[in-house]
Amino acid sequence: MNFINIKKLILLFSKFSLVGVFMTFLSLVTAYIFLEILHTPLFITYALNYLITIFISYQLNRIFTFKARHTTISMILYYFVYITGMLLGMLLLWIFKQFLPFRNFILTLCVLPFTMASNFFLSKLVFDKV
Repeated sequence: MNFINIKKLILLFSKFSLVGVFMTFLSLVTAYIFLEILHTPLFITYALNYLITIFISYQLNRIFTFKARHTTISMILYYFVYITGMLLGMLLLWIFKQFLPFRNFILTLCVLPFTMASNFFLSKLVFDKV
């Protein structure tokens, strides 16, 4: 991999991260509104918030990060990427919980670099292939 490709990959990862920060903020705000103001049920709120924010994330990353066209298969694969990332995160949480003496909140932070890298590279594959 040459310097130009590495620079391009860093730029893509930076854009992907920026979308991730925005989506985290958006999901926290919407969760607060639905749970604390509208008093919707926890699990319904969590599931809908997760599904909707993945859809918005798909659109933002498709347009802003990867500059790719929309296809139904790319959207389905993008959801699959994030479900895979969630399962990876749960597996890593379980492993870390067995071997690391940290509190649960710290363990969730330990998982982030792995799930973020996985989501980025798998998303890149999705948008590169369609």
